[in-house]
Amino acid sequence: MSQFQLPDGTRLWAEGFDNEKIAIHLNKEIVLEQWGSTGADGKTADIQLDKQGAVEVRIIDRPSSDKPFTVSKRRFALKAVREGATTISGKGEDKAVSSPLKVLTGEFKYHKGMVKDLLADVGRGSDPSLLYQLQRLLHSNTNNLFNQLNDANVAKMQSSLACGRVAKASGDALIGKVISHSFEKDSSYHKPISKITSRDDIEYDPDVMLKARQVIAKHVKSGHPVMVGCATDPSSAMLKDNHLQATRMGGHTVLIVGCNDAATEFLYVDPYPGGSTLVYRGGVAADSYHPSKCFFLGLFKVDSWEDVLGRGPVLSYKDNDGGWSGSKYLEVISGPKV
Repeated sequence: MSQFQLPDGTRLWAEGFDNEKIAIHLNKEIVLEQWGSTGADGKTADIQLDKQGAVEVRIIDRPSSDKPFTVSKRRFALKAVREGATTISGKGEDKAVSSPLKVLTGEFKYHKGMVKDLLADVGRGSDPSLLYQLQRLLHSNTNNLFNQLNDANVAKMQSSLACGRVAKASGDALIGKVISHSFEKDSSYHKPISKITSRDDIEYDPDVMLKARQVIAKHVKSGHPVMVGCATDPSSAMLKDNHLQATRMGGHTVLIVGCNDAATEFLYVDPYPGGSTLVYRGGVAADSYHPSKCFFLGLFKVDSWEDVLGRGPVLSYKDNDGGWSGSKYLEVISGPKV
């Protein structure tokens, strides 16, 4: 029996412990490991493809064992040469014990409307461990890097409320250097306020918000994800020096990973599972995600209606059936200095 895994032994399950697959951007090559038992003749099964043309296989190592019925492993490379869906497996192995791997190849496209999508940039890379982590995120797996409530992150942060710390650590690991901010008055985007009775009390200066969006977009376009503070249930208890703090009850922190050209829409990763939901309209065409809506993504947009109502150009995500829906929608209140 052959199985195909990361060089560290991690299986490439996309959903829990099911649906083993990997998506590879065109002309990229990744290195994986074949692991399994040798046959009676001491040989390791050849790697076979169910169809030719989309994927090339290159053997890197000799099998680690030539003894009969012993565990053997070897590294091999997969290169995406054409768009398509291919399945690799051990040649001649019984299907009852076979563990085939689906290989989806093609252009890893940006989320619709984005001129920069840092998740897609990861998907266009050749580090199989990062491709695996991206796959786990887009499939809304409980143990994906960004879930602030999974056991690994709760243990690491010693808290289930560490949205900001999880966003930063996971962003650093998956994408690269995260741009953060102080969450204090100097990084606030709204006008000074003394008390809050409703969201209507939170107002934004158009010039400040334009500069804020431009600063965020500049960081994203240069390859850096950006942490922003948000209000979901704003109250006076969040105030310090007449400015809301996203680190207090009623606040939340997310990681912006994409933007459109006009800096009016921003793709983000939400560490709180199910808080934000969004269909990711990027990736390899031959691939698909289940569930179709990711429970860890959202899309901020400039709310022109709030501007008409007098609050100014609020940056928020209302088109959402997740936990931050209805009156608890997310709006950006802080970020990198302008």
